[in-house]
Parts: sequence; C-alpha cells; structure tokens
Amino acid sequence: MKKYKILLLFVLAAGIGSVANAKGLSGVVLDKRSGIYWQDNMGSKKSSEDWDDAVVYCDKLELAGMEHWRLPTFKELFSIVDLKRINPAINPVFDFVEEGTYWTSTTFVPNVSRAWTIDFRTGKTFYSYKSTDHAVRCVKDVSQTSAKGNK
Repeated sequence: MKKYKILLLFVLAAGIGSVANAKGLSGVVLDKRSGIYWQDNMGSKKSSEDWDDAVVYCDKLELAGMEHWRLPTFKELFSIVDLKRINPAINPVFDFVEEGTYWTSTTFVPNVSRAWTIDFRTGKTFYSYKSTDHAVRCVKDVSQTSAKGNK
C-alpha cells in the first residue's frame, strides 16, 4: 500500500497547470509538460463495454486529423485530476467530462484481470475488473504526429 501512496504523491508533484486547449485542433487539449494530446469532445464521455473495448475505441479514434490514439496510463490520467475540485475533480480546461470512472491502460499488477481507474467525481483511484464498463478519454503522443497531424 505504501508503494501506491508514493506513486500518488509522485503524480501529484507532476502538477496540473500545463494543459490548455490545443490551438487550431477542435476537441483536443494539449498537455505541454507530458507532450500528449487529450481527447475532449462528446466521445470523451463514451462508456466502453469493457477494458478491451476501451483500448480498441482509442486505437480506432480519428480526431483533429489524427489517428491511432491510445488509452492513457494511470500516471497520465491522474495528471489531469484536480483534487481541489469535486463533481468533477478534473482540470477545468476540459469541457466534456463523464462524472464517473475512467479507464487507464495500467493493469493492476497483483491481478491482471483488473486495471486502474480514476473516478472524476472525487479524484479517487480504484482498480476494476477489465470486464466492467467505464468511460474512456484517449491520448495521443505529440511526438507521434506529423506536420499534417496524421500518423
């Protein structure tokens, strides 16, 4: 348990404040510190059938001229939590938020049939069976986009 608390403190230290709407890219937020784009459109409220469905959804997502998005890691998703806020506990730059639990790509190591999730009502973290449905918010590495925005 101590290991998870240390991870949580590390993620909090990474800071919030580095995210902003990506200029000229509709439905996308740019996190300058981590170098990733965040999906921020109606699809950000999509609920998946299960974890595998969430992974496939992100891979097939086409947004702002970019393809092959991915499910964020625990660290990435937690970086947009704003613990000073509640309902939703998310950085206010995001317009589209399902006030519920979102998937991460991070498997819960003690039990690989589960993955980490974050509840954006409160900012609390959980691990959930991968057969459960949760909301999905995809990310795309800025370095993986070409000059035209596709890769």
